[in-house]
Amino acid sequence: MKRWLLWMTVGASLLTGGGSVVHAMHHAAAGAPGHPHSVAPVKTFAEQLQAYDHDMGTEPVDARTHRVWHAIPGLAGWRLDVPASERATKASTDGRTHLVWNMVPPRVRLSMLPADPIYRGPNVEKSVALMVNVSWGEEYVPAMLKALRDANVKATFFLDGKWVKAHPQLVKAITADGHAIGSHGTGHPDFRQLSAGALARQLDETNETIRQATGKAPQLIAPPGGSYDNRLVNMAHERGMYTILWTTDTVDWRRPPADVIVDRVKHGLTPGALVLMHPTAPTVQALPQILKLIAASGFHTKTVEDVVAERPAFHPPTVLSPVPTF
Repeated sequence: MKRWLLWMTVGASLLTGGGSVVHAMHHAAAGAPGHPHSVAPVKTFAEQLQAYDHDMGTEPVDARTHRVWHAIPGLAGWRLDVPASERATKASTDGRTHLVWNMVPPRVRLSMLPADPIYRGPNVEKSVALMVNVSWGEEYVPAMLKALRDANVKATFFLDGKWVKAHPQLVKAITADGHAIGSHGTGHPDFRQLSAGALARQLDETNETIRQATGKAPQLIAPPGGSYDNRLVNMAHERGMYTILWTTDTVDWRRPPADVIVDRVKHGLTPGALVLMHPTAPTVQALPQILKLIAASGFHTKTVEDVVAERPAFHPPTVLSPVPTF
């Protein structure tokens, strides 16, 4: 976590064109004036790059099964390609250091774990994923999309198959804005009360409905009301899908005041949290505040697709100043 905070600080300064952080790092490495015994040897450019890798690179985190949280996806790490960074920097004409990073997957991937539901992402990254379960509330979807668009945040919309057929233009709008889409079944039944055949149809027919509407079959299924059993988990797994629940529930379907929804998110804002919402009037009022809260608290956002794919929410800086010495 300390290493993550360091390269996030460095990256934030340097990607905006500032060189003060790296200058300070180099000044510290060279020793303070008046203390000749603290002067360090001058590093070669390759050694400088190796130091950047040490300070800003991250180790991958393995997926694991937790007795409470069930399947917890892993998280890819970042390693600096030193030879490629040297070549990129020498080939550049802007006089800046160019860093080439490789994403390193976990040794144990989520796909290697036994079938199990997912309630959260890994807690080693300061990120959250917003979920919106949609079986009704279409009148509030455009305002939610605008709030997300204004904040440049991508969420994951779990869509009811019946709703998809009734509101194709809203489905297109969600897709056009780049949000992830998962299945919420069709008709909002209690999955635990369905026969095996009916449950299989919920998966297959809803997937086909969403595929026809978006061009892509969903990889995620959020059971209505969070009602599921092992039959669903196993059937989804057989189809290459993941069963998604939540970490933090806004309970906005009860239409509490907007400040109550914001307060629930605030108290549930933890690294790796999946935050559940629905399209309601108070959610529309609360969402801009929630997005500001997330950013002000230093959290990044990602989709649930990112979580199960074990993709990091952010990338180490790719350009640094000052001018390197070869």
